[in-house]
Amino acid sequence: MDTEKLRTAIYIYGRAFVARSIPFAKAGLVVVAGTLSVAYFFRYQIENQFTLLLSDRYDGVIEISILEHWYNVLRGKSLWSQTNYFFPVHDTLAYNDGYLIYGLIYSIFRSLRIDPFLSGEAVSVVVRAVGFPAFYFACLRILKLNWKWALLGATLFTVSNNSLIRANHQQLLSVSFVPLLGLLLYNSITALAENRSTRFLAWGSAFVCLHAAWLMTSYYMAWYFVFYGSVTLVILVVISPRSTMRNFGAVCAKQKWVGAFLVALTVLINVPFLLLYLPKAIETGMHPYREVLSFSPALVDVVHLNMLFGNLEDVLYRYLRPGDPVYSELSTGLSPGLLFVFVCAIIFLFRKDISDGTNQKVLVRALAFAAIGTWATILHVKSFSAWYFIYYLVPGAKAARVLARYQIFLTAPVVGVAMFYLAKQAKMIGVPILMAICFFLIAEEINGPGLALDRLHELARLERVPLQPPECSVFFVSAARPEKYMNRNIDGIYSHNVDAMLIAEMRNLPTINGFATFVPPGWDLVDPVSSSYLEKVQAYVSRYHVRNLCDLDLKTMVWKAK
Repeated sequence: MDTEKLRTAIYIYGRAFVARSIPFAKAGLVVVAGTLSVAYFFRYQIENQFTLLLSDRYDGVIEISILEHWYNVLRGKSLWSQTNYFFPVHDTLAYNDGYLIYGLIYSIFRSLRIDPFLSGEAVSVVVRAVGFPAFYFACLRILKLNWKWALLGATLFTVSNNSLIRANHQQLLSVSFVPLLGLLLYNSITALAENRSTRFLAWGSAFVCLHAAWLMTSYYMAWYFVFYGSVTLVILVVISPRSTMRNFGAVCAKQKWVGAFLVALTVLINVPFLLLYLPKAIETGMHPYREVLSFSPALVDVVHLNMLFGNLEDVLYRYLRPGDPVYSELSTGLSPGLLFVFVCAIIFLFRKDISDGTNQKVLVRALAFAAIGTWATILHVKSFSAWYFIYYLVPGAKAARVLARYQIFLTAPVVGVAMFYLAKQAKMIGVPILMAICFFLIAEEINGPGLALDRLHELARLERVPLQPPECSVFFVSAARPEKYMNRNIDGIYSHNVDAMLIAEMRNLPTINGFATFVPPGWDLVDPVSSSYLEKVQAYVSRYHVRNLCDLDLKTMVWKAK
C-alpha cells in the first residue's frame, strides 16, 4: 500500500472512530455532570460522612417514622393506611403526606440492614438523582434543545438554590419528578396527536400510574403539577392555530376508546388515595384561608440571594420587611440571574416569531405564560391574593398550606424556558458573554442546606430504649427527653411525640402519641410537663377504650405498666 492510500485509509477510519466515539463521550460527560451535581447537593453530608443529615430532629424524624411504616407494610407487619401512632384512630397515614415512593426506596436500603436515618438520607439522594437525567431528556425531547443546553439546564435544576435551602422538608425534593412526569405526559400527547394507539396507551398508562404514586408520596408537588399542567393545556388550546386544534380533535375522536380507558385507569388507580384522604379532608376541614395567606410570598420573596451576594439579602429584608426573619418558609425564591434570563425569554417569546419548522414556539409560550400566570396567583399585596379564588374554587387547593413552595415547583419550567431562550439567542449574544452568563447562572445557585439531624446521637438514643414489658400492647410517653431543642412551646408539641412515633414504628408497637400536619379530633397530647397532661392521656384512653397501656419515660428510659 503506497503512502497516499495509507493516509486516506487512516483519515477515513479515524473519522469513523471519532464519529462513533462522540455519542459515548457525550454520555460520559452527562453522567459525570449528573454525578457531580448530585454530589454537590449533598456535599456537606459527604464531608461529615453522613453523620449530620438534612432536616432536623422533628420534621426529619416524622418523615423517617412514615418511611419505617412502609418498611413494616412490605414485611407484612402493618396495614398500608394505618401507622403505629395516633392509635387506635383509623387511616392515620392520611394526617400527613403518604411518602409511598420514598417508602419503597427506603425499604430497599433497610432490607440491606442500613440504619433508618442513613436509609432516609439515601432516599433523598436517589430522588434528587432522578431529576438530573429526567430534566436532561425533557430538554432534548420537549424543548428540542441540543445536548449542551440540556446539560446546563439539568445541572441548574439539580443544584437549584431554593430546593437546597428548603430540603429540610424532604418531601419537597419530589420536585425531581416534575420533568419525568412532564416527559411522560408529552410523549402521551405526542402519541395521541400522531394517532398511535399503542404508544398513547403505554405512555398514558405510565403517566397515570406514576402520578398516582406521586400523589400518595408528596401532595404538594403532585397537585401543583396538575394545577400548572392544566393551565398550560388551556393556554395551548387558546394560542394554537385553529387548524391544529381541529386536526387534534379529529385524532382524539379516533382514539376515544384508549382515552376512555386512561380516564377509567386514572379513577381506579386513585381510589386508594381518595378513600384514604377524602374522609380526613372532611374531618379536618384542611387549612383555613388565613393560615394559607400567611404563607403567601410577597413580591420580595420571588427572588432569593445566595452566599455569592454576601449579606445583601439580609440588608434588603431589613429595609423592605423589617422584623421578619430572612430565612423562613417564604425563602423559596429563584436566583436573580435566572429570573432575569426568564424575563428576557418572556419578552422574546411574546415579540419574536420563532421559525424552526416545529410547534415549539407555541409550546414554550404556553409553558412560560402558564408559569407567569400561576405564579401571580400565589403572591399577595397587603391582604389580597388571587389565590382566594383558587382556594375556594379548585378541588384540592385547601390542602396546600405553604403557597411559597410553589416557587420550588416553578424552577423546572423557569429553567427550561431560560435554556430555550439562551439557545435561540446564542449566536447573537456571542460565545464570551454566553459563557460568562452560564458560569454566573451556576455560581448563583451555590448555597448550603439546613443540616440538623444528628444521626449517631439519635441512633444511640434509640438503642438505649429498653424492651417494653410483655403486658404492654400500647404505650404513651410520660416524659420527654431532657434535651432542649427549640423553644418550650415547640418542644412541648414535638419532642415526646416524634420520639414516640419512631419508637412505635421501629418496635411495631402502637402509641397514642404522634404528630402530623393534621391530628385526630380531640387529640391534645402536648406539653408532658404540664399538670394536665396525664389527665388528657386518661381522657383519650377512655374515649377510645385503649387497653394494656404502658408509659415510657424518655428521661430515665424506664417503662411502666399502667
